[in-house]
Amino acid sequence: MSPRLPSPLPSFDRNLLRAVAAIVPPPEREEWSRSWQAELWHVRHPNRNRTVAARVIADLSLGILCDALWLRTESWRRLLSGTAIFCLASLLLLDVLSIVMALALNGGWHATALYLGAPFKRFLVETPLVIFVTFAIACRRYIAQRSSSRKFYWVRRRLFFAAKILLSLLLAFLLSVDVCQPLHADFPVTSELLQVFLFTIVALVALRWVFTDQEQRCKQCLRTLSTPARVGRPSHNFLEWNGTELVCKHGHGLLSVPEMESSWCRSSRWLEPDWEQATTI
Repeated sequence: MSPRLPSPLPSFDRNLLRAVAAIVPPPEREEWSRSWQAELWHVRHPNRNRTVAARVIADLSLGILCDALWLRTESWRRLLSGTAIFCLASLLLLDVLSIVMALALNGGWHATALYLGAPFKRFLVETPLVIFVTFAIACRRYIAQRSSSRKFYWVRRRLFFAAKILLSLLLAFLLSVDVCQPLHADFPVTSELLQVFLFTIVALVALRWVFTDQEQRCKQCLRTLSTPARVGRPSHNFLEWNGTELVCKHGHGLLSVPEMESSWCRSSRWLEPDWEQATTI
């Protein structure tokens, strides 16, 4: 085995690459280091102008850091995109921003608590009614998951579904309160009526989104289903299956959504690989 040759780069460049490489995701770290070593060596080549090289090195140092940060954030985006954690975190962030807006409009915690007292009592009464109406008009779009451990996945789905409903209703309440707060001092009755109306409308829209989002997620990992593909021909709807299929990126199954209800296909179907193979055989 031949001894490893020393790096032709100065110590500053080697230390910079070594420090910034810790930010780069491990699977891409080696290729990233080689690319930037080649770039720095090209800039440091003795035939280049020293003054120009110094200015370029300063720009490359910033570029190295920005490139590493982008790779790290991109890896997080690929890891969290479409996940249940990212969905709940986004809703929670919107709730926090709405609370901050309410604090800014009212001037502090004490004034905000006094202002939210009466609307929050109405919120506790309106919420069950809005949920009841939403569940009454919602349709069941997919069958139960067919797997030996379906009970565990069923509990996870229900907990995730309940958390989305809670955060969405809280967001609808906070948004309606924030919008009506400037009118409360001069028109208190109008402000209260408008707040109730806005909350009802926003809550219904939010709950409709919750149902749609829940239907289009994997029944195991709870990630958003992707790559929708149209299958079948509309003219043969009564002779063969016609609709859209969405697939889980991790291969947990696929969701078949019919184009229209028929006597033999009234709702969407969630198919897992083993079950689908067994029915085919």
